[in-house]
Amino acid sequence: MTSTEGVNLQVDDVYVPLGLVERKKVSKRQGDVSPEQGSELYKETEITKTFEHNVFLDEVLKQKNTPKSQGKRIAIIGEPGAGKTTLLQQIADWVSREIHQSIVIWVSLADLRGQELKSYLFETWLTQVAEKIGKAEATKQLKDNFVALFNQKNVWLLLDGLDEISASNPLTEIARQFREGGLISQVRIVLTCRVNLWDGSINALDDFDIYRSLDFSYPEQVERFIHRWFAVIPETGKQLCTALKESGKERIQDLVKNPLRLTLLCLNWQSGDGKLPDTQAGLYQQFVDDFDKWKKAEFATTFEQRQQLNVKLGELAKAAIDKEATRFRLRQGFVTHFLGDADDENSLLKLALNRGWLNCVGVDTNRKPVYAFFHASFQEYFAAKAINDWHFFLNHVPKNPSQGTYRIFEPQWKQTILLWLGREEENLKNQKQQFMDSLVIFKDECGKLNRKDVAIKGFYEYRAYFLAAAGIAEFRGYSRANEIVTQIVKWNCGCFNKQNSWKSFFKPIEEETRSALQQINHTTEITAFVQLLQSKNVDKYIRSHAAKSLGQIGTGNKIAIAALVQLLQSKNVDKYIRSHAAKSLGQIDPGNKIAIAALVQLLQSKNVDKYMRSYAVESLGQIGTGNKIAIAALMQLLQSKNVDKYIRSHAAKSLGQIDPGNKIAIAALMQLLQSKKCR
Repeated sequence: MTSTEGVNLQVDDVYVPLGLVERKKVSKRQGDVSPEQGSELYKETEITKTFEHNVFLDEVLKQKNTPKSQGKRIAIIGEPGAGKTTLLQQIADWVSREIHQSIVIWVSLADLRGQELKSYLFETWLTQVAEKIGKAEATKQLKDNFVALFNQKNVWLLLDGLDEISASNPLTEIARQFREGGLISQVRIVLTCRVNLWDGSINALDDFDIYRSLDFSYPEQVERFIHRWFAVIPETGKQLCTALKESGKERIQDLVKNPLRLTLLCLNWQSGDGKLPDTQAGLYQQFVDDFDKWKKAEFATTFEQRQQLNVKLGELAKAAIDKEATRFRLRQGFVTHFLGDADDENSLLKLALNRGWLNCVGVDTNRKPVYAFFHASFQEYFAAKAINDWHFFLNHVPKNPSQGTYRIFEPQWKQTILLWLGREEENLKNQKQQFMDSLVIFKDECGKLNRKDVAIKGFYEYRAYFLAAAGIAEFRGYSRANEIVTQIVKWNCGCFNKQNSWKSFFKPIEEETRSALQQINHTTEITAFVQLLQSKNVDKYIRSHAAKSLGQIGTGNKIAIAALVQLLQSKNVDKYIRSHAAKSLGQIDPGNKIAIAALVQLLQSKNVDKYMRSYAVESLGQIGTGNKIAIAALMQLLQSKNVDKYIRSHAAKSLGQIDPGNKIAIAALMQLLQSKKCR
């Protein structure tokens, strides 16, 4: 799958060892989880012991310390992409190296194609061995030698993909072949199987010890995998790690704990030249397309089958989020209503289980299967694909809200709304425009406050507006995007601070404002801050806050740097705005001479108070490293007699930061230490 993108990595290039848990019995599932922690749906609840990778190899495989089979029968189960095959490959290599005289035979069970395992080994597999040593077929002597290896009990059978055997119940079928296989009963067996099959069928392999691989930990193992993937281009890997840490990426952080999904993320990042699709919907659609390519040969489907399945998965996902008590742990009866019965080979549920879009994650209190999507965020994506009318989210009836629809205020729908806004179908463009417009102009007719200095909206009006702000990152090209960003930035710059008598009302709104700002594209956000900085129609407090904010988000941005330089070169600028602008410029453009000159000017001015001078001193300590002008200004300040001790202490500290070992700085601090006034 990766080679089509020019990525030809081997397993050992990227392998990060996973731990395992020894499972006691099928997990019982109650309650629900949040989509940001969707991987919790797959965690075992009935476990005996947790193993680090190397401890598992030593205790279970070498020392044979297992409760049922004494290391002879091992099953490794997990959801699709959990790393079962990769772990089995590592076991094959380890057994060959570490267990004396072991003979490891790998069988991909999909290759049996109706043939029995013993027949496959003694005919197909042994014939391939004969050809490798220059024989046309397996001779009697070769077969006798093969039998001898079995009788010496040195053979390990590593059977990959029990769920890929073509039988009505692969568990029952392979158990029969083990019983009737004669020599096979003498070998040690390690097999892999999807949890769907292992827990969803009558299990005749009750003599197997069961282990389940753990997810990657975030950020440690996830980042280690990323760095190994991008070993040749390490900067690209660092950029991906940084992108994952951004606010609002919690779902993706959890999603990529699964090795397959992390592989798909790295593949998309590399093929996208260090960036992901513009919208979340675009990213998930790419995941869906790539996931459908995976195991394509083992579970062949037609385009029509996949289309039908995706439609029904969407209906299931939407109904579960809307109506189910546990939205992401799905009852068997609820699932079969949409997809049919798992026992029916032609049902959509059977297809969904084979494809891996749904998985059995345990049983309920009645011992009925409980299902979950491959990850909770995919459930939200499929739900978004099933919605074609924006009124599903909002049907506002101002005079009688009880007759309306207000899913826009239900937190479980927010991510689905954002994914819906990111859909690229042309026929939805007008729908999305109307929906966004309805959020911007939403009037709740409640909580209206009349104050002279500010027009205060109702609480729900703010919430609708914040949802629109989050939506502009997904709905690219929305006509009122700049208007929304500018308004959010103004609110973030503190226009609520004056409303002291309404602080309790505004506190949640201020928190929502900060959250909304974090979801806005940085380039758009920077443009809005620059416009505020240059505006003459806003007060100095907002302009000062805009200057300060640019220092937090504008690193390396030419527009932000130019705006701050222009402001510092202007003569008619308030000293507070100037100080914040100078510090921000030094932060986003380290060593900028104009920024340092502006701070030095403030430092030496007689028209600023000690707090402003102290701020300039601290700022020079943060941005003036190695700059001779900054060093000279601080030295001059310390050598002056008429300097407040508070400013002197900050100046000495700053000088020590930008010129380590400076004797004047050390002497000043010593003098302060010995001063009676400081005791």
